[in-house]
Amino acid sequence: MKVLMQSRKNFFELRGGDTVQLEKTKMELEKLGVEVDFSLDFEPDLSNYDLVHLSNVTRIQETYLHVKNAKKQGKPIVLSTIYWPMDEFERLGQVGIRKFINSHVKIDTEEKIKAIARYLKDKNSRNEATRNLWKIGYTKMQKYVVDNVDYFLPNSEMEMDEFCKSFGVEKDRYKVIPNAIDADIARKQDEVEIPKEFEKYRNAIICVGRIEPRKNQLSLVKALDKSNYKLILVGAVSDNQKSYFNEIKEIMDRNPNFYYIPKIENSKLYQLYKVCKVSTLPSWLDTPGLVSLEAAAMGCNLAISSKGSTTEYFINMAEYCLPDDINGIRSAIDRAYAKPQNDKLKNRIFENYTWEIAGQKTLDAYKTILDEGELLYEKNNVGFWNKT
Repeated sequence: MKVLMQSRKNFFELRGGDTVQLEKTKMELEKLGVEVDFSLDFEPDLSNYDLVHLSNVTRIQETYLHVKNAKKQGKPIVLSTIYWPMDEFERLGQVGIRKFINSHVKIDTEEKIKAIARYLKDKNSRNEATRNLWKIGYTKMQKYVVDNVDYFLPNSEMEMDEFCKSFGVEKDRYKVIPNAIDADIARKQDEVEIPKEFEKYRNAIICVGRIEPRKNQLSLVKALDKSNYKLILVGAVSDNQKSYFNEIKEIMDRNPNFYYIPKIENSKLYQLYKVCKVSTLPSWLDTPGLVSLEAAAMGCNLAISSKGSTTEYFINMAEYCLPDDINGIRSAIDRAYAKPQNDKLKNRIFENYTWEIAGQKTLDAYKTILDEGELLYEKNNVGFWNKT
């Protein structure tokens, strides 16, 4: 079996959870004997591939062109949805000019405004994908993608429920592929000596993620302001979030037990988790992030947002809060901090959420779509896709 994976143009430059998800899945599929290539081109030659695996229905402009190309060349399409409705965050959690825009314009207009800004600012964005946001429109491109994908790969049942509700599709032709940890790397951490410089962080609260309103770090520092907790924020600040970070920094500067680490190697991050007591992410939505899975695998208790699909992953083994409730964020952290380390949670991660499991489930999904397509073709001379 030979598969081509495709995603957004800045997939490798602006790394995110989708980057890690596809890279790790690719590695596991290759261990299982699947040949996997990656392309960010809009119209690659697909003649040597059995199917195309796409990601992201939120940043739609590249996905739209990838789907058009796959349909044109008669290839089945699998989509990692990586989706959750952003309405509540855009209405209540967004800040600055974007909050004003989101409160007064519809999504198609908003995306056109963003496309114009992207087109003027970044010469690499001056392409057909960006122009289509003006010519065709954001929601029309989303509908085209959803209508023409053959099989969906959400990260949870809850995500698929939201996806079906948002796009009006039946809950079929899908398989849940969990977000995951690298089990081998995680298990090896017991053999690694914790760096001496991390001792000052012993029993701290840690929050890992890009510094931005969606991750909600400002509410977190407000919740822990003037407390006795040690707090570590780990994450980069993009140019358009500097004012947001400055508000956070103002609070951190008056709390000597608050620390900021802009960047850290992944191997050291595992060790940092090991000295911390609680990992928290009071974000406006969490699908959940790789951060919570990795932190739990290293023994951290969790105090996390209930928005998104966190409750499906962590059930009653985490403490939950709402992103707009500062007192609730503090209470969730207090509860998580008071609890002993939860070995049941740690075991749940290793038993259910590893890249090895995700890779096997992805291969099972590939086989399903290819086998069903073959059966339909033999019976009716037509498959899910235009077979050539």
